[in-house]
Amino acid sequence: MSSNQETNTMHAGEGRDLFFRALLFSLLFAYVGFILAVLCADVLWLGRHDPGTGKSYLYKLATDVEVWEETKAAFWLSVVSAFVTSILALIVAVPAAYALSRFRLPFAKVIDTLIDLPIVIPPLIAGISLLVFFNQTALGVKLNDLLDVVYTRRGIVVAQFFVASAFCIRALKATFDQINPRFEMVARSLGCGPFRAFWSVSMPLAKTGLMAGWIMTWARAMGEFAPIMVFAGATPFHTAVLPVTAFLNLSSGHIEAAVGVTVLMIVLAGLTLSIFKKLGGQGYLW
Repeated sequence: MSSNQETNTMHAGEGRDLFFRALLFSLLFAYVGFILAVLCADVLWLGRHDPGTGKSYLYKLATDVEVWEETKAAFWLSVVSAFVTSILALIVAVPAAYALSRFRLPFAKVIDTLIDLPIVIPPLIAGISLLVFFNQTALGVKLNDLLDVVYTRRGIVVAQFFVASAFCIRALKATFDQINPRFEMVARSLGCGPFRAFWSVSMPLAKTGLMAGWIMTWARAMGEFAPIMVFAGATPFHTAVLPVTAFLNLSSGHIEAAVGVTVLMIVLAGLTLSIFKKLGGQGYLW
């Protein structure tokens, strides 16, 4: 092959590489731009002026005491319930994720599928299923008589836990999968029991991943809407968390309040993701 042919082949290859990269980057930036445009639309809308009063929607929102009180109550209810849920999810998820990561379990695929089901089924279906269980089954009715969860604040935690615990197991399993089991084997060979090897070796190595998983589990619980609305109810100042409050305002025509809550939740989600990335979180982000 002559030098001119080699040069032409190289130029053709570079042209195909450039075209391929341009195609990839175009699609990537188009999608990122779409997300950014949707998020910015909320903020820009709040800056518009109400034709009736001439005041901006942001000003109306800032001076509406009733909306502020309702949003503040929903915010703290969301934060506290999500915190309780994330702690309960960790209590279940740490041993469950470790077992899935380290041991060969009978019917492993069936167990794996059942764990994923609360994540992938429609949220409305999750809420209806919880309601049926606690209202229509003998075990569920006894549990409800004992714990009083249907249409109460405890029900918020139950609805969040149903989904968030499954998500937490997936996130923590990814963390334990990245830890070489040989570290525990060495500890066992030096006289450590299984529990001590787990607590003294695996848990410190998984600390960052556990923290990242906990943060994302909290964020997931904060964002639950349909299961909470169906199972716990949508009573302002009682069971209305932030997503439910946004829906109630939207349904009643208080658009500025709904958009204000939406912007607040977007900011919280952004901060949570930033902390998650800072901790080097990896794994499933369902």
